Amino acid sequence: MRIANLSTMTVQAQVSEADVPKLHIGMDVYFTTLGGNKRRFYGKLRQIPPTPTVVNNVVLYDALFDVANPDQALMTQMTAQVFFVVSSAKDAVLVPLTALRPAAAQTPPGGARVDGAESKVTEPGAANAGGAKRASGADARNQFAHGRALLSVVDAAGKIAEREVKVGVMNRVSAQILSGLEPGEKVVIGTKAAAAAAPVRSSSSLVPAASQGRGRP
Repeated sequence: MRIANLSTMTVQAQVSEADVPKLHIGMDVYFTTLGGNKRRFYGKLRQIPPTPTVVNNVVLYDALFDVANPDQALMTQMTAQVFFVVSSAKDAVLVPLTALRPAAAQTPPGGARVDGAESKVTEPGAANAGGAKRASGADARNQFAHGRALLSVVDAAGKIAEREVKVGVMNRVSAQILSGLEPGEKVVIGTKAAAAAAPVRSSSSLVPAASQGRGRP
């Protein structure tokens, strides 16, 4: 016979050794369960025991956190998809990551502006000469880790000007702009396929690191 108190559940998430340095005690965590209709359960990282397991030559550490279970929706041995919130931003100005270019490639002061009719746009995620290049296995966000980037802004007359901006939180799709750009301005996201310039939106941004875990009492 097994006896358990299910009012509070402990999630045991296995995290690879490469991702463990990104975690810290007290950070926000949330997860969903299979068949849970995308409902999110929230908690805070409590412990990372220094006793890993090795599966197929991969070193995995257990990250433990507790979550209240007043309605008994969680049961033992459930599978959970866990997200550790590394950083977050509210009411953020967002642009597609493909709109950004490394600041080192900035045009010298006094350079001629490019006419809007000569610039073309690609869909987000495509490799292009104007936006962030995504080499195989490389994370495009590494180019902007110093917090500076360039992008091309379209004015009301259709003219395009290069502008340096300060970058904040990023995920693999979007980047938060801390300064240098206002909501509603239009930016160019590429130079190959013809399309309209993408409008800047105001929203929230999260950078989670995902792993798999199982709930235990």
